[in-house]
Amino acid sequence: MTKETDAVKAATIRRAATIYDVAETAGVSTQTVTRFLNGFQGIRPATKAKVRQAMEELDFRPNPLARALRTSQPTRILLFVYELSEAGPSNIVRAAASAAAAAGYVLEIVNLDVDSPETSARTVKQTGLQYVAGALALAPTKEFAELFDELALHVPLLREVNGDGLQGPHAQSDIDPGAQLVVRHLHDLGHRRIYIIAGPEGWFSTTKRLQTAVREAATLGMAVTGMEHGDWSAASGFRITRDAGFDDGTTAIVAANDEMAMGALAALDKRGIDVPGDMSIVGFDDVRGAAYYKPALTSVHIDFKAAGELAVSRLLALITKPGEEALEPLIVPPRLVVRASTAPIS
Repeated sequence: MTKETDAVKAATIRRAATIYDVAETAGVSTQTVTRFLNGFQGIRPATKAKVRQAMEELDFRPNPLARALRTSQPTRILLFVYELSEAGPSNIVRAAASAAAAAGYVLEIVNLDVDSPETSARTVKQTGLQYVAGALALAPTKEFAELFDELALHVPLLREVNGDGLQGPHAQSDIDPGAQLVVRHLHDLGHRRIYIIAGPEGWFSTTKRLQTAVREAATLGMAVTGMEHGDWSAASGFRITRDAGFDDGTTAIVAANDEMAMGALAALDKRGIDVPGDMSIVGFDDVRGAAYYKPALTSVHIDFKAAGELAVSRLLALITKPGEEALEPLIVPPRLVVRASTAPIS
């Protein structure tokens, strides 16, 4: 390493390295660096090694948008998302961003207002499509899914609904395997009367989990003693559980997410109902803190990382192979993590 290349390296500490820095450090032309970045096969192995080493030393990161401007190949992927504070969307976004970057795309997040379809519709309509390769939309309700009908006419679009990641007849299976796991677990513990704290009305995930739980309970000879809709918050879980009458032999609560289960735990404690001695409770999502609730919460673990990566993979398939038939309806299987909040009937 010469004094000149040392100076280049020191200068780039204060700013992002460019192809000019890489070329100077490697002792090659900028044209050679550009050809290397574009995957040109006619570069000598020794030259490739020098360019690669220079990139590593300078921590060089190619600019996908600049590449799009040079090659006219779009590299932006739009991700329309809601409720980033919630466990599901935030984890899917994180995984999708990494998967898109690994494939050479820039993921741009467009946050929508789940409480205002009108505002969200304007946001979708006003989003620029310059250099957009495709779009991914997390759609919690039918009304939200329909916001993207016009967008689908202009760019490849994947509506991601509860991890299904599919359009057309295969989209949104009516069975939630996580809800099946929950009900069967409670049945195996001897519970026969369960109460359900469901998510908001109209949400795909609410309908899917609720219908599956009710159907599975009936199949196993269990009774659903009551059901109320919450809004995914701990406050709604607390309120519903505080006001519910459990003098009908109910021995277990199924909450549609961990936050509502956490609120239910607090309400049961306030009412003097022991968990799991008097009442078992199960949540969904297996959030990071689930193991540290009191008692530790039995929950359905959903691999949001895998779901986000799968969504990007399917979108890239739509981008690179437009017009082909829909992919097989693969989903990321959930698993039940059993902890101290469920126990056999005493």
